[in-house]
Amino acid sequence: MKLKEFVDNLESAGLDPVVLTDANSAVVVLPQGARILGVFSGPKADNPYYVNPELLDPDTGRIFAHTPGVVLGGDRLWLAPERGIFFYGPEACFGEARPQQLDPGNYIMTVSDERRVELINHFQAPYFCEGGGDISGVIQRDIRILAHPYRHSPDLLKQFKGVDFVGYEIQSSLAVDQAPAHLCLGLWFLIQLAVPVGGFVYIPTLARTVVTDYYEPTGDDYLRVADDHVRFKLDSIFRHKIGVRKTEATGRIAYLTNPDAKGQATLVIRNFLNNPAGDYADVPLHTPSGTQDSIQSYNHFDLGTEGMGEIEFHAPGICVDGDGLEPAVTRDVNQVFIFTGPRPQLVKLAARELRLSPEVFAL
Repeated sequence: MKLKEFVDNLESAGLDPVVLTDANSAVVVLPQGARILGVFSGPKADNPYYVNPELLDPDTGRIFAHTPGVVLGGDRLWLAPERGIFFYGPEACFGEARPQQLDPGNYIMTVSDERRVELINHFQAPYFCEGGGDISGVIQRDIRILAHPYRHSPDLLKQFKGVDFVGYEIQSSLAVDQAPAHLCLGLWFLIQLAVPVGGFVYIPTLARTVVTDYYEPTGDDYLRVADDHVRFKLDSIFRHKIGVRKTEATGRIAYLTNPDAKGQATLVIRNFLNNPAGDYADVPLHTPSGTQDSIQSYNHFDLGTEGMGEIEFHAPGICVDGDGLEPAVTRDVNQVFIFTGPRPQLVKLAARELRLSPEVFAL
């Protein structure tokens, strides 16, 4: 779906999207949930992010956007750990929780112009593990559209002529003023990607890493682990979720689609700060002791080309006393770069940006 139709549909559904622009590119932010819902490298470009069709329906969109527990799509922010906040207990069998205070939350827009939007959510949400209790605090999201990263390098712009770009930066903070004692909390960033032609997630690593399975074991048909990277397939057919440890992550994760009928593809790169010394709050449901993964990727299931997959990362968490006296604060700044164009060109870009051999991206 192109930019104009996308925005028109959201507005017809009674929603109030904010469109950030730079040159020919646009980033569409949905204040309900503080999500980056659409990214367009040009007026004729398609949105590479998954968006639930219910959200774009004039009859259901507004209700859907305010309903907790539904999959909206786009780039969202959750809190970690998943167990205790988004599950009612330490294992999946306890059932999923979707606290409305966090998703979609009650975000208030404090700044909005053609390049930037800032949103703030004051929340109080339940925690369901280790005796329970409440978590309260403030989440702030500052989203800015980015100019082309090669704009000061004419030789690179010429080298990648014919490749379009859109990008954005998110500055986020979490201030916690109440939480159960000894609980570690972190910011959790997730992009839900459309998979009409499928593709692969690429995670550059410092060495051959230990890969964590969060659900069913991931076989060789979905996962490749090499000395300098991990490759993980997204096709929305079988459920798999993997994690990569903080000690091998480099601070980048990417998704490169397969070519469409015209040979065109999309490259999505997320750039973030990875801290090997940090405390990462999320853990697999079946391993409460944790593996300290800073990167995760999820392949949704049973939907195929109509479905989605995710690239995720966690910011280092904060451990609070739980006495409510001194706020604990964590901050993060990350960038997302999206390139569209002929797949061979995107392979060269991916190899350059991820510091991997072009052969890594061969199909």
